[in-house]
Amino acid sequence: MRVFELFNQHAVPLSIGDIAEETQMGRSAAQRYVYTLHQLGYLNKDEASKKYFPALKLLGLVRGIHRHHSQRDLAYPLLQALAADTLETVSWVELDGDDVVVLQNIPGAHITAINLPVGSRFPALTSSSGQVLLSQAPESRLLAMLDALAPEVRARFGSRDPDDVLAIFRKASEEGHSFTEKNFGEDGVSVSVPVTDAGRIVAAINVSTVHTRFDLAKARKLILPKLEKAAREASI
Repeated sequence: MRVFELFNQHAVPLSIGDIAEETQMGRSAAQRYVYTLHQLGYLNKDEASKKYFPALKLLGLVRGIHRHHSQRDLAYPLLQALAADTLETVSWVELDGDDVVVLQNIPGAHITAINLPVGSRFPALTSSSGQVLLSQAPESRLLAMLDALAPEVRARFGSRDPDDVLAIFRKASEEGHSFTEKNFGEDGVSVSVPVTDAGRIVAAINVSTVHTRFDLAKARKLILPKLEKAAREASI
């Protein structure tokens, strides 16, 4: 799995030496793992460069994951309708440890649309999706996650102390949504609403736009009601 994760970080084929160095597992171990993955059909090998890259067979694993998430699949038409209505990027986002992961995405219709490909990961605490997904989490968990943030990510909270950060999550719990700015660049505006299964938050639907089209007040007035409607219909 460390070999697979490495290809999320590098968009180019990698040699055995590259993989050994990046994973710090030793050349002989890297060679055994890569050989096995190649024989199983999960890695392809470029015979000229002797470097490896992910094979299409990996998509079968992704299909298997999606097969077991019928709520997400059933919600896809709602995401399509929301994207068509707002003309902005719409995503289905779930929590994975301390990160959020984009699992469905419909790109916005504008040239300046926010790009959030499926598989994109972001720190949960500083993202609007993470804030609604963690809005029911114990404060002890939130504080532990805050302590573990890299300094450059922690800086996104500015001068807020831990109590101020916790207040963001209490507000998300009370209001049922969260807004963030500048998560995807200086012009980014993001709003998320939770999706529930029998009252338990299982996902978030997110709309990402840019400040030149929607400032917070305009997004709250024009995007949030449509987003809340889609999330209600997606919840079971």
